[in-house]
Amino acid sequence: MAEVWPGLLLRAGDRVVLALALLVLSVVVFGAWAVRSERRRSRARQAVVAAAIDPTEQPEPPEPPADASVQALHQTVRSLERFERLQTELRQRLQESDQALEAEHDRVGSAVQLLKRAAQEMRLPQTVFEVYEGLRLMPRKSSDAQQADRSWHRQVGVEPGRVLVLDEASRQTQVDFGLDGAPMRISGRSYILSRGSFDELTLLDGGRTAVLTVRIKLSPDRLAVLEAAVTGYRPGAWVEALVAVRVRMDERHAALMRGPRVRDLDKLRADFGIGAGQPGWRTTP
Repeated sequence: MAEVWPGLLLRAGDRVVLALALLVLSVVVFGAWAVRSERRRSRARQAVVAAAIDPTEQPEPPEPPADASVQALHQTVRSLERFERLQTELRQRLQESDQALEAEHDRVGSAVQLLKRAAQEMRLPQTVFEVYEGLRLMPRKSSDAQQADRSWHRQVGVEPGRVLVLDEASRQTQVDFGLDGAPMRISGRSYILSRGSFDELTLLDGGRTAVLTVRIKLSPDRLAVLEAAVTGYRPGAWVEALVAVRVRMDERHAALMRGPRVRDLDKLRADFGIGAGQPGWRTTP
């Protein structure tokens, strides 16, 4: 057997103590290393989380409790039911309003048609045009012709007044006149369209309220009324006065149309010696 250095020999008890000391030292060193490693990993995780979170964003509100969600659902259902009920009531009111509006429209439309027909039967549009046209042209005539026109208008119940030309190109003119002592005005304007010439005339009373508006389609020589439409009509005392003017105009027109026949009859009486008062004569067999 080899020789052993006496200084290196240890007793069995000393070797056990030395092993235990080394084991404890290893545990302590490993524990310290593990703690430091865990701290480093924790700091790294915190840095990653901090970098991922936007500091400007607000944290999400916590979810409401289960009973609060149920209450909100019930409230929404009640609101929806109330909305549908209000919508149904609104549709019913609108339907009733539409029906009433339609009935009123029919009633007013029927009344308007009656008024238009009455104005046409009384020939109010033609009368207004004849008064307007006669007064509008009067200033262009000679003094003698003006005197004759004034006399004729007075005979039919129209007192001539001022004539004001606002626009020569469109014949926009205002004529003032008296009707049964009441001041009246006719404001007129001409329109030249492809379908012909039209005059739009508005009759105004003493308070300058429009009481009659008509649209007249004329012949190219403006001597005949081809069509007449009433677009506005407010009945009043002026209607009777204008109707009386129409009757007197018709009487004068009939007298003018009878004039040649009367003159022919007078000539026959004069040529054959028949007296004007003699109703007739019979030839003897």
